[in-house]
Amino acid sequence: MEHTSRVKCAGCDNSVLKTILDLGSVPFVGEFPIESDLDKQTRWSLQLVFCDKCKLVQTDSLIDPEVAFEDYKYLSSVSLSEYFKEVANILDKKYNVNGKDILEIGCNDGVLLEPLCELGAIGVGVDPSESVEVAKQKGLKVHRGFFSYETHIAFENKFDLVLSNNAFAHIIDVQDVIKGIHHVLKPNGDFIFEVHYLKNLIDENQWDNIYHEHIYYYSITTLNNMFKQYDMTVVDFEEIPIHSGSIRVTVSNSKQETPQKVIDKIDLESMTICNLPYLNQYSIDVKQHISDFNEMFDNLNQNVVGYGASGRAGIFCSMVGLDVDDINFIVDESPQRVGRYLSGTKIPIVDSERLENSDVDVIFIFAWNYSKMIIEKTKHLNCKYLVAFPTVQLVDSYEELKGFESI
Repeated sequence: MEHTSRVKCAGCDNSVLKTILDLGSVPFVGEFPIESDLDKQTRWSLQLVFCDKCKLVQTDSLIDPEVAFEDYKYLSSVSLSEYFKEVANILDKKYNVNGKDILEIGCNDGVLLEPLCELGAIGVGVDPSESVEVAKQKGLKVHRGFFSYETHIAFENKFDLVLSNNAFAHIIDVQDVIKGIHHVLKPNGDFIFEVHYLKNLIDENQWDNIYHEHIYYYSITTLNNMFKQYDMTVVDFEEIPIHSGSIRVTVSNSKQETPQKVIDKIDLESMTICNLPYLNQYSIDVKQHISDFNEMFDNLNQNVVGYGASGRAGIFCSMVGLDVDDINFIVDESPQRVGRYLSGTKIPIVDSERLENSDVDVIFIFAWNYSKMIIEKTKHLNCKYLVAFPTVQLVDSYEELKGFESI
């Protein structure tokens, strides 16, 4: 797998970047090896760095996207169908999508395109992963590949809306993609996207969300700085609980005055998540959090299995040093991952039937933002639940968990 190190800021080309957090050498957690590849797993250094010019927080380590997403084992519809039906209805209420030309970047298996098309939208999707084959089976118009200015130059002023959910943080040449979005949108058309919010990452110690696949960690300040270079304006945002804390941002394909709501958020961020001394505390907090977890886990001495074979699980096990001797197996509901292994470990990924037929004392919920759903499905097993974020907790029920909103 091809790997390079960042030499300049992706948002503004500034060559001076400050390290916020050094995670050391970690695996590429988007890769779920089969048994014969367990001894071929590789690791690369990973640091979180900050540009004091445009305020973009980004990783210093880059993986060739052609390789990173070629074998991407994730289907959004497994857990997010109802959520994206709601998003489609929100968009319809705001824009009346019937007859509107809509492009979705990173459409995955069509989990959002499908309900939009059912509402009358003329939807087109683009995604580099094999998940688009599932979208095609649904009868959706999707293309397998990467969105860029060059690949979509023929679509000038074509779309009323461009959408992207949990994909805008994965793009190495983000300036080219913004240029492309500006090109394909109609004048005054909107780009609406969801990404993880830097505020939640920092203030809730969400270091398990930092891995090679997640290249950027956005603030409203950074997004405002990036889009205005292309005469686009951040006109609205909403903080939403999905994926442990995200923002849904609306960018108009027009140059206009920045709304007061956006200005106020930028002012607040200048004292917190866009302030280097504030960010430097993060490294100290992460080290303490890992120490707290190790202290609890070392005293468990019980039969532990995992739930949720996500990238977060891979980075967590790598940072803390957990492997098959500590976690017997990890349950995942994506059929594409079952039968494989968690990246960087020899922990097998199994389906829920294996859990039903096993003697379990503790379920470690790696997918902690889905704790409510997971506990509801497994409470008949009468076991305890271990959750590591935002604080380390060992509980008997969901009601005992504290400190976050769960889906």
